[in-house]
Amino acid sequence: MTDLSLEWHDDFAVDATGDLLLVDGDDEVRQRLERRLFTEVQGYVWHPEYGAGLPQKIGSVLSRSQIQSVVSAQLALEASVAPNPPAQLTIDQNANDPSLVTIGIQYWDAKTGQSVSFSITA
Repeated sequence: MTDLSLEWHDDFAVDATGDLLLVDGDDEVRQRLERRLFTEVQGYVWHPEYGAGLPQKIGSVLSRSQIQSVVSAQLALEASVAPNPPAQLTIDQNANDPSLVTIGIQYWDAKTGQSVSFSITA
């Protein structure tokens, strides 16, 4: 399925012909997952259950298992993420700045069965 490309904290982009840039495949799923993880809890009036609110948690003391739980629960809600095998998550704190946390995400595409990986820093 093709959708408009929209990177988190960015604006719509245009292609070489001036049309809105489209995205599909792994990049589309990554954009949707980032949007889900970064959208604040109850941030959508019509969909109050949508969003993990990771930016809302900045400054909070969260354990690795709490972060893993939040991210895993949100990944499970995406139809493009296969339930089996379960997604693999790594949580790493920056040695110089412990408030920076990098979350490595590896999941399997529900349609193709292919492994997909990306990371986010919150």
